Amino acid sequence: MHIHQSGPALSEMTERFKPIPFLQNFDEPHLKQILGVSRMLVYDPEELIIPEGAFGDRLYVLLNGKVRVTKNRSPITVLDQVGDVFGELSLLGNETRTASVHALETTWCLELSPGFLQKLSPPERETCQALLYRSIARIVAERLRKTTDELVLAVKELEMTRRKLAELRRHADRDARNAFDDELELAIEQLRRTKEKLSRLGRADDASPAP
Repeated sequence: MHIHQSGPALSEMTERFKPIPFLQNFDEPHLKQILGVSRMLVYDPEELIIPEGAFGDRLYVLLNGKVRVTKNRSPITVLDQVGDVFGELSLLGNETRTASVHALETTWCLELSPGFLQKLSPPERETCQALLYRSIARIVAERLRKTTDELVLAVKELEMTRRKLAELRRHADRDARNAFDDELELAIEQLRRTKEKLSRLGRADDASPAP
């Protein structure tokens, strides 16, 4: 990792950062203040950005590149969109990281530290804090919505599979044994895929709030 820009040099680049969704709530003066105490970092491929289990108080905004999120060495998700945010809940309190984040390719991130709030006057601090927490709440709500939608779909698939198995058992006889075996094999495979999907959702629910 190396620092590409920081402090005053970043504060002069507000126009570049205005389109990023996470920063759109901030007007130009507040954005300039935030950038003035932030850093633009560059990571090499496979470089560790966030270690699981470590204390962390920094938030990262993806500017370019791609990162992989893992928990217990199992892949959770890949982030590759400009403006993707990770480590966001660390700004809400003293949190240990629940997942690791590695760069998959040369990756540029904006690093924000909660310490910047302490450098502002009380009125400015309260305004920035409110805007920051609103942005974090929006991210968490969107991730929760996606997880909920996927979980509902997974449960429906599981219930459909259960009904299919019950129906097959009721109607199976010797003449239909071969067909039953074929359908049973498909149903078992569907159950396996659904179980894996639910497992991934469980891991993502643990990790997505704050790597």
